[in-house]
Amino acid sequence: MPRQKRQPTTVEAAIVDMRRKISSRALSPGSRLPEEDLAQAYDLPRAKAREVLATLEDRNLITREPNKGAVVSAVDMETTYRLYEVREALDGLAVRLATLNTKPSDWDDVSELFGPSFEESLKAGDIDRHVEAIETFRARITAAARNPVLSDLLERVYDRTRVTIRRVALLPGRAAMGITQYRAVLEAIIRGDADAAEQRIRELNRSARDYIERYKDYVL
Repeated sequence: MPRQKRQPTTVEAAIVDMRRKISSRALSPGSRLPEEDLAQAYDLPRAKAREVLATLEDRNLITREPNKGAVVSAVDMETTYRLYEVREALDGLAVRLATLNTKPSDWDDVSELFGPSFEESLKAGDIDRHVEAIETFRARITAAARNPVLSDLLERVYDRTRVTIRRVALLPGRAAMGITQYRAVLEAIIRGDADAAEQRIRELNRSARDYIERYKDYVL
């Protein structure tokens, strides 16, 4: 847990930062999160630090262990597989709502994002840029769905699968397949075909799940 002193921050900002660190594995599974360290790192009162930990626990990002206190949760293969099953259903609904709530021109910038540069970043080995394009598209879908409850559920799943998403993109053949699949989702949204858009995103999630099963030793 970082101990450097920061400017005073809010509970909400501390939660967002901790979610980012845990989901990206800047804080590894099993890392201890002492309340005092958290309070010092974010210049929060102990009571506020407890609020941060309570929220992280509610999101299943940390667990409480005897004689250890709060520790970063581990995500095993079975849990990862189940999370992807849930993500398939949530993504399907999000894409359907996004299709119904938008017009084709709303996606012009995403179409450009998924143009030649989408493949070029991969060929150049710039996986960060490639994954960033995917994350931007997913964030736009979630925003366009206009459903706060759905957005919260998607965030909870994403927090626990972020590292896996990146590793899946690096698996042999997966990125090329993903490019085709993400473009198919976008094309269906632009056509206004909610049924096709939902089907395409479900297929994308199922194929990602298959890759996770095939390369499980690498993914986790």
